[in-house]
Amino acid sequence: MRITSLAFLLLLFISACTTNNGDDDGPEPVAFDRQAMLANWADNLIAPAYEALEAALISLDLAAQVYEENPNSISRAQLESRFESAYLSWQRASPFSLGKAEEIRLRGQLNTYPTDVSLIEENLANLNGINLELPSQAAAQGLPALDYLLFSLSEDALNNSPAYRSYLKQLTSRMVSLTRIVRDDLAVNRDAYIQNDGNSATASIDRTVNDYIFYFEKFLRAGKVGIPAGVFSDDPLADRAESLYAGQSKALFLAGLNGSEQFFNNGLNDYLDALGVERSGELLSQQINDQFAAIKAAANSLNDNFSTQVENDNTAMLQLYDELQKQVVFLKVDMLQALSINVDYVDADGD
Repeated sequence: MRITSLAFLLLLFISACTTNNGDDDGPEPVAFDRQAMLANWADNLIAPAYEALEAALISLDLAAQVYEENPNSISRAQLESRFESAYLSWQRASPFSLGKAEEIRLRGQLNTYPTDVSLIEENLANLNGINLELPSQAAAQGLPALDYLLFSLSEDALNNSPAYRSYLKQLTSRMVSLTRIVRDDLAVNRDAYIQNDGNSATASIDRTVNDYIFYFEKFLRAGKVGIPAGVFSDDPLADRAESLYAGQSKALFLAGLNGSEQFFNNGLNDYLDALGVERSGELLSQQINDQFAAIKAAANSLNDNFSTQVENDNTAMLQLYDELQKQVVFLKVDMLQALSINVDYVDADGD
């Protein structure tokens, strides 16, 4: 959905290139208001994504506290519902690993999957001795760990185990604290982010666009689809699907995809159009949007649980991966070349 404030984003002017004698020397350069685009990203996409995530995690943490103190079917159902809402909210924030989000490795601490069941069980046996800040603990916390605790264990097992409920509460509280650090950092550095509108590896547009494409390629395409489908291994790996226990892989994938489409259509599309970027006689922005539609069409027919989809019909997963890969080329090759942005992360896939 296009954000209404974007109507004010494009402050475009065309300057005629002239020589001293008035001759037209060639194409007219186009100026694009990069600060306005950054302000739109900061105020209408990035900050709201983290604010919504923080609110969803606070709600989840409160439900975890209620469940810890009074475990029953009602408090359990409320906890599961708020968990699913928080997991969906995370999908909108995940592409933006900026500032403190990168520094504290927020993505790794909130959504490393598959979760390490053995490590979780070790932690449960030593609740007072665990240090969740250690990098080695990333796979035993976050949303995937809650997915295991809430949806792989019987209701009686969780209801009757204070240790499980205490650990669950530790995890939800930690997610709130980590997200708040990022949200506060974004607010403090908003103006500096917008003012850093140059064209260099450390400028805000270059970094944000690189983060966006890195997310699309490595987490949406590879993590959610390619790895479970076996693209990078000898065989499919059904147990590597996101939301393995709750079985909501497709909903999370579509939330991430929709967020990616929304980001593109809140500045980058207009930037490409202002530059008149075409491929094979068609605007590149239109080709990218057509490919988003093709990806959705490939995903809509899949099972809600990508693990089940891999086991029953992996060909459909591979077809979805192929559609995602086409978009990677549009974004990472065609778009970055047009915008004169260099890729700032290591690529092992080869596009």
